[in-house]
Amino acid sequence: MRKFTISCILLLTLIFSRCVIPSQTRNEKLIDETSEVTDTFHLLTQYWELTDADHPLTGDVSYTSEDSMEYVPGIVFLTDSSVLENPAGEQDYGKFNLDGTIIHVKYNNGRKAEYQIDRINQEQLILSRTEKKKLSKLTYKSTSTSWPESKENPFAEINYKWTKKPSKPETDEQIRERVRQSVQFYAWYFKGFITGKAEEIDFTGLPCCLKWYSGGIAIENEDKLDKKWMNCFYSKEQAYKGRQILEDALVGKKYDWDASETNWIKQTMPVLQQLHDGM
Repeated sequence: MRKFTISCILLLTLIFSRCVIPSQTRNEKLIDETSEVTDTFHLLTQYWELTDADHPLTGDVSYTSEDSMEYVPGIVFLTDSSVLENPAGEQDYGKFNLDGTIIHVKYNNGRKAEYQIDRINQEQLILSRTEKKKLSKLTYKSTSTSWPESKENPFAEINYKWTKKPSKPETDEQIRERVRQSVQFYAWYFKGFITGKAEEIDFTGLPCCLKWYSGGIAIENEDKLDKKWMNCFYSKEQAYKGRQILEDALVGKKYDWDASETNWIKQTMPVLQQLHDGM
């Protein structure tokens, strides 16, 4: 049996429409005694990074493309029973149904997969996936994120559409709206790490042109812009215009930074929301 190991750094929810929630009774075979979460559904609904896979499919492998875009495998289960495979990779959205220890997924592109939960706790999720009669053993690492409301989950399809490259040139106002959506994405992204009490946050594989500091936010120069962020726009010129819109919103404006907050993640999140609301 060949074993592929995928290494990735710690990355960085629509009202319930079709949510099947299991019994609230702790399942001793799945959930550790140390877990503060007592039901599988609420422990499952977060962002998981894929760290190891036996017999992986193409989407289970991290890689950097020829144009320097990084693709990182993982999976996000949302509280409205939506699912996003590979939020920092080649994205596939769908709907899932949790039936005991089995997760049934029907992806929007027609794919179907069944995941057996072999183990779940606050640090790790181990799944056995059956797809196209092929069995893959998948080990995920928790990001300790939590978005109880799916409408505020940055990975909800409506909230993540800004990353989709448009098929034709956009107007200045459309570019501005795309940039605003990107800022809202990161405000909610930070919030999920805070709500889940994560100790670290990472942005590996996610499209971004911002740089983070304790008590400050900066923007990358044009010649250093992330290729994935650039690919969210119709052209390089429109990506530069989007970057300039963001720079104009940052430079010379006053934002309310909580100087007493020692956690830079908690300090930055409300400023990102202020930035979005002011654009």
